[in-house]
Amino acid sequence: MIENIKELLQNAQLQQQVKASANLAEAIKLITSAGAEKGYSLTQQRIAQVVSELMLEKQELLETDLLTVAGAFGYTNNRYCF
Repeated sequence: MIENIKELLQNAQLQQQVKASANLAEAIKLITSAGAEKGYSLTQQRIAQVVSELMLEKQELLETDLLTVAGAFGYTNNRYCF
């Protein structure tokens, strides 16, 4: 399903419409409609779920990121420095 959404968002016109959306619900409706035109059976609920999952993934930090931020170690010259 994520591949279908990515394919739909390759359309510049749809990208602009999604960016101009007043809110997430409106953007999801646009993606759902575009998917229906392509013959995809995407529901608004499923698209919302995928978007939420993607947003959560972006917010998660790797343990190494947390340690670096905390000053435990850094990454230089293609290796970790403790």
